[in-house]
Amino acid sequence: MSIYSLDSELLNWKLCKCFDKISSQVLDVQFGVSHTNLKLVAAYSDGLVKVFELLDPFELKNWQLQAEFQNVIESVSKFGNVSCRSASIAWNPFKGEIQQSSFVLGFDSDVPQLNSSKVWEFDEDHQRWLPVEELALPTDKGDPVSTVAWAPNIGRPYELIAIATCKEIALWHVGSNPDPDGRLSVEKVVTLSTHDSEVWQMEWDMSGMTLATTGSDGVVRLWQCNLNGVWHEQSILEPTS
Repeated sequence: MSIYSLDSELLNWKLCKCFDKISSQVLDVQFGVSHTNLKLVAAYSDGLVKVFELLDPFELKNWQLQAEFQNVIESVSKFGNVSCRSASIAWNPFKGEIQQSSFVLGFDSDVPQLNSSKVWEFDEDHQRWLPVEELALPTDKGDPVSTVAWAPNIGRPYELIAIATCKEIALWHVGSNPDPDGRLSVEKVVTLSTHDSEVWQMEWDMSGMTLATTGSDGVVRLWQCNLNGVWHEQSILEPTS
C-alpha cells in the first residue's frame, strides 16, 4: 500500500509513503479527517483492520500506525487463519469539532463474527477505537457484507447508513448520542429490493437524500425518500447499446 502526492511545480505524482509489505492483501482503504489530524483506515484479507494517522499534513511520509484490531464487538475475540474475499469502509462524512471520528466497516469472509457491519468510534479520553454498534439484526449476523455507504448529514437528528449484504440493501438510522455504556441507538428502517444479483457499489449524493446502487445486473438504481418517509425506487439507469 502506497501514498502518492501531486508535485504542483512538476505536475507529476511522486511516492510519499510505502507501507510495509505483508502477505495479506488490502481489500479497502479510505481516508478520514478528524479535527486534529488526517487518518486512514485499511482492511486486509486476513481480517485485520489498521488505522494510520498523520499528525503533520505537510509531512506525508510520516504516517504512524495508530491502532490494529478485528471487526468484532467483543474485544476478547480473536480469530486466526481468516480468509476475507472483500471489505467495505465508509467514514462518517462530516464531524464537528466536538464529535469523534467514526467509520462503518463490513467484511465478506469465512468468519461470521467479522462480517456484520460495525460502527467504530475513536475514544479521545482513552486513545482507542471502540465498536459502538453493530448494524445487523440477530437473524442477519454473519451475513457477508458487500458494500457500505454513510450518508452526508445536513440536519437530521440521526445518521443514515446503507448496508448491502447477500440478502438485501438495508438502511439504518444511528443515533448521535451514545448511552452510558457507549452504545448508540440503531434502527433498521427499511429494506430495499436488491438487484436480484450481487450489489457492488453504493453512493449517496451530497445532500444524503438520494442513494445510487449498482450490481452485477448491469444497472444503476436511484432511491429516494418521499415526504412521508417512504423510500422508493426513483429511476433505473440502464447501459446504452
